[in-house]
Amino acid sequence: MTVFNDTSSKSHHAELLETLKRYSFLSGYNLAFYCRHGGGEAPLPRDWQLCRVDEGPPLCSRLCPSVIDKIVNTAVSSNKPKVFRCPAGLVGFAVPMRSSAGQFHCLIGGGVREKSLDLYRIEALAKTENINPFTLLEQLQNLPITTEKAVEETADRVSGVVASLLSAGADTPPADKLTEKLHAVVAISAGIDKAKTAAETISLLCETIGLLFDIPGIAAALPDDGNEGFSLQGAWGFPIAHERLTTATLHRFVPGNPTGKSVLSGEEINELFPGTDAQSALCFPLAAHGEPVGLVVLFNSDLKAGDDLLVELLTGRAATRLTVLKREEEFTRESALSGRLLTMVNSLTLAEGKEELCHRILEMGTELVYASCGSLMLIDESGETLRIESAIGMNRQLARIMNVRKGNGIAGRVAAGGHPMVVNDIEKDERIAAPNRPRFKTKSFISMPLTFKGETLGVLNLSDKKNQGIFTEADLDILSPLVSHAASMIQRASSHESIELLERLSITDPLTELYNRRFLEKRMEEELSRSLRNGLHLTVMLMDLDNFKTYNDLCGHIAGDKALKKVAKILRGSVRDMDVVTRYGGEEFCILLPGASKKESIFVAERIRRTIENEVFAGEEDLPQGRLTTSIGISSFPEDGSSANALIDASDIALYRAKSEGRNRIVISNSAADPETRGFPSPLVQRKQ
Repeated sequence: MTVFNDTSSKSHHAELLETLKRYSFLSGYNLAFYCRHGGGEAPLPRDWQLCRVDEGPPLCSRLCPSVIDKIVNTAVSSNKPKVFRCPAGLVGFAVPMRSSAGQFHCLIGGGVREKSLDLYRIEALAKTENINPFTLLEQLQNLPITTEKAVEETADRVSGVVASLLSAGADTPPADKLTEKLHAVVAISAGIDKAKTAAETISLLCETIGLLFDIPGIAAALPDDGNEGFSLQGAWGFPIAHERLTTATLHRFVPGNPTGKSVLSGEEINELFPGTDAQSALCFPLAAHGEPVGLVVLFNSDLKAGDDLLVELLTGRAATRLTVLKREEEFTRESALSGRLLTMVNSLTLAEGKEELCHRILEMGTELVYASCGSLMLIDESGETLRIESAIGMNRQLARIMNVRKGNGIAGRVAAGGHPMVVNDIEKDERIAAPNRPRFKTKSFISMPLTFKGETLGVLNLSDKKNQGIFTEADLDILSPLVSHAASMIQRASSHESIELLERLSITDPLTELYNRRFLEKRMEEELSRSLRNGLHLTVMLMDLDNFKTYNDLCGHIAGDKALKKVAKILRGSVRDMDVVTRYGGEEFCILLPGASKKESIFVAERIRRTIENEVFAGEEDLPQGRLTTSIGISSFPEDGSSANALIDASDIALYRAKSEGRNRIVISNSAADPETRGFPSPLVQRKQ
């Protein structure tokens, strides 16, 4: 049990309460002292309340005394801090103490609540006390929110802090003071071990050292996120002029001594902390297992004999907690990163084509390391040139023309060597030592090869961190899993594109880019089976350009090829998406119209015939008819046959008739099974030259 001098206890209470209010972990709590004299109980003045409502007489002045009496007795008899609930459902703690004269005291903390409120309790309480339940509910909702476990931890920390504060009494012998401080350090250490964050750890450390040893100013430096320097994370009575110190600067004044303190002179203090008027400073390294994790600086300190050892005990405990928190944070970050990478990799499988895949990979790379600019370059078919497939933060037109020879430039060197390059400052890096380009905001970048089975496929380039920071090896480690998987997916996408290209070439006419005769034969069998199964029509149109051999002889093969390409474009624009347009051979074309009857196909055929007749072809005026035209023969399933050969033969016969009757016309197969179209009188099939 904490013991303190009984002289002027009320003033001690007031001073102690004022001091406790300076601790951030007690923010939001209402604090009060209660005491007992001999066998009786006499609460201190009523204005020290555990909790209160804002309107009317304090509710807790009527409800809480009996609860407080009970919890005080329990805490004092057990000599341990206790947690309790008041009739309004609020959570509080009691920390027992005893004066040197045998007077019992207890510090009560309350005025906080858990997240959920018991509405039935509130309604019953309001009815009993004749209070508006909505007013009471509103007042309770405005109170700070915590948990019962957090209140327990706070009570333990308060016990240690109070012990340390009371140990500074003027009438306590030096040996007893040191013992009391040691007990306080042990108690506070338990609180440090339970700190949830690095900021909370440093805050508790600085508050404890400042109050326990009466230090006017304290600064604490911890490694920043990139481990490239130190940030001033916490302070006690010390204005921070600069929030960051470089590692080199800090190590120059504080040599790598993970144990023991070092002293800074006035000049060194001014250089490290410009603007401060401190005359002296003690540096205590924060080190765990021989590894430094930070630094605590005490300004204008006057440590008594043995105090420095106690400070080292506190800093050592804080360093251990910081190390544990850092490992937990790294584990959490790695777990989160693994989850993000898994999600990203899965989404890559949804990319449609290599172009979209490359853009997604680049977007993911910039997201992972917080880059604002970047490009993904792939090596072309020659294996010698890198071209930009996707870019962020770069002009599209510039990206299209920025090709790099393998081995030249930064990306070219990375592609040739197959090793990543992380650059902090392009102008100072000995590997490059080149002026920074104006389009880059920072001088730091990262360039990684996309390698699959020892073959470099391209390079991922990222630059300009959003926080204006530098890229580090840690960024390289984060990107490596994505880049490795991305390279395999790019290789797969390239293979698929190559296979698709080969398949497309095998079924496509290279000149007109229409389907070829091989594809037509396969597709006709499929459409015939479907038409037979569903009772549908299937029409075949076979067409031939009139006098095309003469056109080639007069105008040349180049003009002939251009004419065939133009006709192919006309055919594609004249039919439905479901129709199949093919180059049958030479100047012959064949069109399949699934589900269309002869009568319906006549209008399509006439649209094609008229469009070609009216189209301008270079040199066509020298033809016998003065223009390039086409003749068309039409057959249909099931009237003209049930096989591909039968339908093609019927269309070919109709086409021959169109040629023999004067060209530039449409002729329908004259099947006996098709009385509707036999001898069709339409001018579409009777048109003559």
